[in-house]
Amino acid sequence: MKRSLLFIVIVIALSAFAQVFAQESGPPNVLLIVREDIKPGMMGVHGRHAAEFVNAFGKLQTPNYRIALVPVAGSENEVIYITGAGTFAELEGMQKATDEKLGAATGMMKADLARLDKEAPDLHAGMRDMFAIFRPDLSYDAGVKIATMRYFAITTVRVRIGHEDEYAELVKLTRAAREKAKAELHVAAFQVIAGTGANTYMLFRPMKSLAEYDLKIAARVRAAMSEDQQKRADKLATDAINTSETSVYAMTPAMSYVSKDMMAGDPAFWTPKPMAIAKPKPKKRVVKMAPTTPTQ
Repeated sequence: MKRSLLFIVIVIALSAFAQVFAQESGPPNVLLIVREDIKPGMMGVHGRHAAEFVNAFGKLQTPNYRIALVPVAGSENEVIYITGAGTFAELEGMQKATDEKLGAATGMMKADLARLDKEAPDLHAGMRDMFAIFRPDLSYDAGVKIATMRYFAITTVRVRIGHEDEYAELVKLTRAAREKAKAELHVAAFQVIAGTGANTYMLFRPMKSLAEYDLKIAARVRAAMSEDQQKRADKLATDAINTSETSVYAMTPAMSYVSKDMMAGDPAFWTPKPMAIAKPKPKKRVVKMAPTTPTQ
């Protein structure tokens, strides 16, 4: 790959959050990121399965708020859930309180939860849980009202061991160019500290519409750099970054479980809709006629 092309890929990546993601005040300090690989052909069934869990969370008033993301560009058999917290202690308390409420369920609710747990292995090909911390120094204008957003472009960047300073310099250089280009984007950078390989960063770019890609931000940012800055950025990207991959996901209310504050940010979008359960059609009664004796 030519250096200039690699740079454009990285700019898009760097251009790539309510209690799950904060509103204008900024993203949460801590993220739990759950990535589920769904068995081929089971995405629809999984969606209904996840919505049933959301209904259970709502009835039990559990505190494990999450935003559910389904793929628009990327793996077609992947779902991501993101849950934010101020600290890991807060996240631990949230999970503990949720487990206690689920464990205390009785009657039909207990039976439904047991059924959902039993169904899960038939839907998932794999799952991965990750802990991540917010990196404001690697972010760009990250404070947005997430309730009004509809997509997340998530870029996963793996930085070469020992090249963290070069990556930080690349981000700093890119930030200055973005400001010069008046780039219309928001990026919240998180460093994954557990659950995957070392030096993994996940960059969350919230978008109201896919039309934001028509703004051609990466090309404008590069054009805002001098020739020397472009060469420096290309070298930094080549030296510091091992791999970079971007996928785009749509926020999915039916599979999400958000706080009342988040819901109030856009009630028409976030208010859960009742699940449509197909009722079996009544069987038609067949009246059998008594056999007749044939006449001579």
